[in-house]
Amino acid sequence: MKNLIEFKNINKTFDSLEVIKDLSFNVNSSDIIGVLGASGVGKSTILKLISGIETPTKGEIINNTKNVAYVFQEPRLLPWKTTLENVALPLIVNGKNKKQANEKSLYFLEKMGLNGFENYYPSQLSGGMLQRVSLARAFAIEPDLLLLDEPFSALDIRLKSVIETMLLDLLEENPIPVIYVSHSPEDVVKFANRIFMMFLGGVVEELPVDDGFKEFLEDAFLMTV
Repeated sequence: MKNLIEFKNINKTFDSLEVIKDLSFNVNSSDIIGVLGASGVGKSTILKLISGIETPTKGEIINNTKNVAYVFQEPRLLPWKTTLENVALPLIVNGKNKKQANEKSLYFLEKMGLNGFENYYPSQLSGGMLQRVSLARAFAIEPDLLLLDEPFSALDIRLKSVIETMLLDLLEENPIPVIYVSHSPEDVVKFANRIFMMFLGGVVEELPVDDGFKEFLEDAFLMTV
């Protein structure tokens, strides 16, 4: 199976702060990877390295992806464009005609429960709806890798659960590899078949996803599961 991403002995330092130290791992087409850690340890740096926003201080990244979708903590929609226009824009930029782009956009907006809101502007939508638009846009471009950077951190528990269920349904219908960054282990456990834990000092460890994992979470995060 061909690897989509290969990290080879990656180090990343910001000034004197080492946020990633000697990290090697592969991402293949069946992976849903969760990246856990406290706020500020550098979880998002892994996504930025994959997307090219950041470059490694040391080491090599082999990237065989052609089309990566990145969903940030905030929606990052264009305020002067409607819901439909925001989702369709990257499709049109990539060569689809307007009719094709709108059809695909409407399909994924409906999957995210947003049918009827196609002509609304971002200022008219709630926070949860805005993030659903971002997810619809991400799936509409048919990515070969989906990067999620704490996309539900600003939502209340009930709404987050609803949108996570929608996302799981979409991934079942449109299976693509995912790297999901979160400080919340209960979120990652719902999705991931591989889990990495980041610690201060740049240490990144892959955790065994087995029967002992919940016990680890209880100890590490003082959770009740």
